[in-house]
Amino acid sequence: MSASWQPPVIILVRPQLAENVGAAARAMVNFGARDLRLVNPSPFDQAHAARMACDGRGILERLRVFPTLRSALADCTVTIATSRRQRRVKIPSLEPKAAVLRCLSLPGPVQIGLVFGAEREGLSNEEVFLCDATSTIPATDKGSLNLGQSVLVYLYEWFLAARLAPAGKSETAGNRLASHSEKQRCYDLLQDLLVLSDYQPRSRLPEFLRRVKYLFEERPLTVREQKILLKALRYLEKSAVAGKPSRLHPH
Repeated sequence: MSASWQPPVIILVRPQLAENVGAAARAMVNFGARDLRLVNPSPFDQAHAARMACDGRGILERLRVFPTLRSALADCTVTIATSRRQRRVKIPSLEPKAAVLRCLSLPGPVQIGLVFGAEREGLSNEEVFLCDATSTIPATDKGSLNLGQSVLVYLYEWFLAARLAPAGKSETAGNRLASHSEKQRCYDLLQDLLVLSDYQPRSRLPEFLRRVKYLFEERPLTVREQKILLKALRYLEKSAVAGKPSRLHPH
């Protein structure tokens, strides 16, 4: 395995069962992942989770709890929401292997964040839209994977692919990919500007923003590109707040 590829961060959103948290840690230790993050978890029996984790007990001891998914994703470079639930908004979805290969094809080492929803309801639309891509494990209509099994499938695919992936390029100030929090500053400001411009219908604004994100995530932003985009958006914000008319570039 190329030492330059960091193992994915595993993020469990609102996990409800101790055995699933423990099973996730057990899957992680088998495939080299170390960073387990829980978002607003239900109270669970630590001892029960530890029994399920087996050799992954150390991961449970180091896990971190976050109040929101946004805060848990902040330092990740590429974020993948795992979901099987049918949604009104059509969201392109990758199979696990394709999702992992997409991450490993990016220029330079990336910190992948794999996001898994609660056992009963999964991830909300807002949580899915917060991530860069969506992935689904193919299964029969009657099939049902529990949380620990789902984590294992993605880590297995990453483990196999990372062994064959070429070493990522060394990071420089110019080629480092922007983190989730850096990119989100741009998307949040764009949303504010669209609201200020009275975007209609307002109910479709989240879907429109998601489509804008797709444009950038086809080739994720570098830090330098993110700063350029943020500067342009801040200039537009300044003009909008001041009530200045826009000067459109003539075609």
